[in-house]
Amino acid sequence: MTRWFGWQKSSRRADSYGKSGADPMGAGPTPEGEAIGRYIDELIAEGRHAFALLRSAADYVLEDEAAPAWKALERQAALVPFGQVVVVRSDGVEALVEVPAFYLDRHAVTNREFARFVAAGCYDSLELWPRQVWPSLMQFTDRSGQPGPAGWAGGTYPLGKADHPVVGVCWYEAAAYARWVGKRLPTAAEWQKAGGWPERLGGGSCTRYPWGDLFDPARANLQPSGLGDTVPVNALPGGDTPNGIHQMTGNVWEWLEDRLDAIPCREQEVFRPWKPMRRIIGGAFDTYLLSEATCHFITGQGELDRRHNIGFRCALSADRLRDAPDGP
Repeated sequence: MTRWFGWQKSSRRADSYGKSGADPMGAGPTPEGEAIGRYIDELIAEGRHAFALLRSAADYVLEDEAAPAWKALERQAALVPFGQVVVVRSDGVEALVEVPAFYLDRHAVTNREFARFVAAGCYDSLELWPRQVWPSLMQFTDRSGQPGPAGWAGGTYPLGKADHPVVGVCWYEAAAYARWVGKRLPTAAEWQKAGGWPERLGGGSCTRYPWGDLFDPARANLQPSGLGDTVPVNALPGGDTPNGIHQMTGNVWEWLEDRLDAIPCREQEVFRPWKPMRRIIGGAFDTYLLSEATCHFITGQGELDRRHNIGFRCALSADRLRDAPDGP
């Protein structure tokens, strides 16, 4: 069994599960010489190039060897700079928080990308899943009973939807995929920072949508837009953020890292969930109320729920990465 940069072929390695962000190095023999280049190419093909860019990999991967992985990261994710943002806490109180620099995927994870996770046998790789969810893993199946998202069949996504966002995955499935590619789920503050661009307004204030405060049905896939289903993740470019992040409003709701212990309702009133929940954000193709699709809106879904309109994208803290090369 070979494991390098957190990648391993064997399954059911329950003893290797660790905390998110744990150093994946030192878990086995590492390639040398030309083998490093070939292995980085393999990581890039799997969408797992982040592992070659971690600070912990700097002793094994030379700067020029990491260059293709940097290019892959820049294609897939956008850098969101350090800054402050005003967030609304679950108790309804506003707070100014600092958000360190991070990378956010330019689009939601697609069916095509998630299929690599399924094909790699990751539903059987216990090191990707927290122990408390192990009893539920056998329930994470598609319509034919095979491991995979709820709307798939025979281990395959719906015809013609390779580049649509993957849906029908619970929070734990989203988090496991993120861990597999060397990333994590974004926080609510990060999402608001990336989608609301407080730098343009100052004082940590954010716009309601990536393009401003007024909804435009030509920029996002919500129910009033009339599209009626998901669209490819690169559709509707008019709704992109200034740094090229797609569909932070509409198409599918997206899982966040944050737990949801309460939802502010009226003044000094909160709704408290009856089961463990995580925040979702952004609205979906079937979201009718425009106010629910802003980057400020607070709502959530049960951690084990697998809905037809919830997907996810991944984030990566900039301080986990080796120094970026100078120049193009």
